[in-house]
Amino acid sequence: MRIKRNMINGICLTLILSVAARFLAQYLPNLGAEAIAMLLGIIVGNTIFTGSKWSAGVKWAEKYPIEIGIALMGLTVTLRTIASLRIQGVIFIVLQMTATILFVMWIGQRLIKVPSKSAMLMASGNAVCGSSAIASVAPAIGANDDQRRTAVATVSLSGVVLLFALPVLGPVLFGQQNLLISALIGGTVQSVGQVVGTAALVNPTVVTFATLFKMLRVILLSVVVFVFARIAAKKDQGQGEEETAVRAVKKVSVPWFVMTFIVFVLINSFLSLPNFVNDSAKTVSSFFGVVNLAGIGLNLKWQTIKASGQKYLAYGLLTLIFQALCAILLIQLLLA
Repeated sequence: MRIKRNMINGICLTLILSVAARFLAQYLPNLGAEAIAMLLGIIVGNTIFTGSKWSAGVKWAEKYPIEIGIALMGLTVTLRTIASLRIQGVIFIVLQMTATILFVMWIGQRLIKVPSKSAMLMASGNAVCGSSAIASVAPAIGANDDQRRTAVATVSLSGVVLLFALPVLGPVLFGQQNLLISALIGGTVQSVGQVVGTAALVNPTVVTFATLFKMLRVILLSVVVFVFARIAAKKDQGQGEEETAVRAVKKVSVPWFVMTFIVFVLINSFLSLPNFVNDSAKTVSSFFGVVNLAGIGLNLKWQTIKASGQKYLAYGLLTLIFQALCAILLIQLLLA
């Protein structure tokens, strides 16, 4: 989280775009600051600010401020809010993750014909939390750098497609039912930042609930790492698969912002906090959401799309279509 000198340019660029987006949103309220920030980022990131000197800072701005924003969201949520997800919400996430993993593994090896380790990385990235899940699973299964980079690029692009599609599709399918829209977004979109960004394009209530659904997926990351580590150890016929899997899980830690979020929820549930604390948390979280989308836009390069290759682009497209359809079906069965 430390800011290095080579990050300053990119961070400043992202913040300037975020402030500009907030300003322009006053005149384009139908678009909103989040959408404007992302569109500005895509345009200038592929035309004006294309040099490598911006990339380190932009990546920092995309990742870390939104983690702070998510942590602060705990001050706007109580245990009663979380309870509104009900046991059906937990079952929905477990079934959605399981179905995604099985589908991605199956088409990866039977239809797309990619190595089993690449399929595992794609499955974990789509089912859990994007590049963070891929980074956790890759060493546990012995995946190489090329497999990791390709999976990260493909999964990130899938998240961007959902970021554009779900804010339109969710309200069309579920109307004003914020919980159902939140389940669709929180149960399908890949990274934590992309979930918040996608939800922000709908409304603040959806941001809250979509984040809660996403938290359930993040919490289950260690289970996914354990399962894939066992599968990889069995395929490699190396050391005891149980030992390999346990060692892999020990390396997985719960993200700091998830722990802080939980602590803040407990504080907000049992203590009566002043209004300015809740309001300030909402304001900061909202602005960091804009920063996150500006960073996503700046990071989305045409070269990244080309680098994934046609095979992996098709893999990602089939996966996101399945995820969306599966989520819609499960929502209708469990939550509607």
